Amino acid sequence: MPARHDIEVILVGDELLRGQRGDEHLAFLGREVRALGVRVSRAHTVGDDVAAIAGLVRERLPRTRALILTGGLGPTADDVTREGVAEALDLGLEFDEPTWAWIREFFAARGRTPTDANRRQAHFPAGSEIFANARGTAPGFAVTAGDAVVFVLPGPPPELQPMAREFVFPRLARLFDLPPLRVETFRTIGVGESQLVEMLGDAAAGLGAFTVSWLPTVAGVDVVLTARRGAEAAAMDAEAERLHARLGEALGTRYFERGERPIAGVVGDLLAARGETLSAAESLTGGTVARLVTAHPGASAYFLAGVVAYADEAKRELLGVRAETLGQYGAVSEETCTEMAHGIRRRSRSTYGVATTGIAGPTGATPHKPVGLTFMGVAWEGGVQVKRVIYPGDRSAVRDRAAHGALWLLYDHLRRHA
Repeated sequence: MPARHDIEVILVGDELLRGQRGDEHLAFLGREVRALGVRVSRAHTVGDDVAAIAGLVRERLPRTRALILTGGLGPTADDVTREGVAEALDLGLEFDEPTWAWIREFFAARGRTPTDANRRQAHFPAGSEIFANARGTAPGFAVTAGDAVVFVLPGPPPELQPMAREFVFPRLARLFDLPPLRVETFRTIGVGESQLVEMLGDAAAGLGAFTVSWLPTVAGVDVVLTARRGAEAAAMDAEAERLHARLGEALGTRYFERGERPIAGVVGDLLAARGETLSAAESLTGGTVARLVTAHPGASAYFLAGVVAYADEAKRELLGVRAETLGQYGAVSEETCTEMAHGIRRRSRSTYGVATTGIAGPTGATPHKPVGLTFMGVAWEGGVQVKRVIYPGDRSAVRDRAAHGALWLLYDHLRRHA
């Protein structure tokens, strides 16, 4: 009989199968359970159908020690996960009066009254351990099935994640009783997956202490090492250090982080440590640079201002770009990018000004200025660096890549002028 998996996940919802909503749960669950020494080994998606849910639960239970279902705990007719789990385990649904009292209190605190439909949310398979939901009206629950456990959690991430941390992960820790799996993340930017594999060679091949995952992002590739069970610390140290050194040799500043910080966080921490500041002038990226930077806690210490100057008139009036520059070279040009970067730096009195301008598409291109053409610049007192790139992808991908590229350009400058 094949070895049983640690954890499998069942994502419930017709909207997932129709593409109306994307899944956010697998990344969260897979990442968090590594700290417990276990892995999510398989994931499945099933529609809002009692028989389909029940059949999948029956099929997977003999093959895993923990089964986590997400979604389908609401009050509407298509929320049938509780019924599917009960059918799979040959259990009846029981009404829980304390849960119903709590749901009524939840509504009353908001000046509302629950409907009869909400009573469905107070029904659970017999013998369930009920998980309170502080952020919604859908409690979760767990049911023991032989030597396996079925966990059922609500679909909205703001409800699922705190519930999982409070109730599910502690129970999983007791179930498996294993040391955490060591995970090492190495973040790169501006390099493709196949190119990176070739550049790293033996440093990422034939690893004995880790398994390796190559995770392409909008900006580059993350190389993630996950420890094998039973691997010795000395072997893990040696392999991780070898990869770290090889990345630095092969990629230079395009290898920007050993850890979990995004490029904006790395740049922000460098600026804070140096006591320097940043402002952003954006056209192509429409505020994405500012959004990425300010997503990092403590950004107010170094980020002073952001301006989205889309129209030529705005570039002139807000950033001081000369009319002659726009007339001779156009808005998408090295010259305009230069004046945007210097303009935002001078007007906000920041140490650095970052600027982006380009053509995100799908319209607006010319024979000499194709879709994806981007100029990004970094200006400082007495100098500027502008880079011309043609990014692939649709409008959203071009804008995201340009924003990350502009932040990498600043990172490269900070590293070279440490």
